Amino acid sequence: MTTFSIMVEQAQARVPVTVLRLQGDIDAGTQPILQDRAAEMIAMGTTHMVLDMSEVGYMGSAGFRAIHAINNLLDREQSDAFERSKYLKLLNPNSEVEKVIRTLGFDAFLDIHHDRDQALESF
Repeated sequence: MTTFSIMVEQAQARVPVTVLRLQGDIDAGTQPILQDRAAEMIAMGTTHMVLDMSEVGYMGSAGFRAIHAINNLLDREQSDAFERSKYLKLLNPNSEVEKVIRTLGFDAFLDIHHDRDQALESF
């Protein structure tokens, strides 16, 4: 079984931003943990979120489903599904994960950042 944890941090940019620091692999076993934690934060009022993937070694298709679901929860009012998300950003995915993100076309609607300050300032 994969060890997976989420550290929640609050940051202040132009708007309040919730940063979820993900640690471990994101697969079918850990996807519900990520999705539930993000949904919990959104229910508590989070409107802008960064997923810090610096410590994610592997992300399977379940992880992409989780990211898509989180984006949909944050961006309910978005009329165009292919418009860039204003509410969810990805930070520091490793090169393999980023390659899959780009191959699947997730970079068409999600910004990928490699600098935390830049990610926060992008909101």
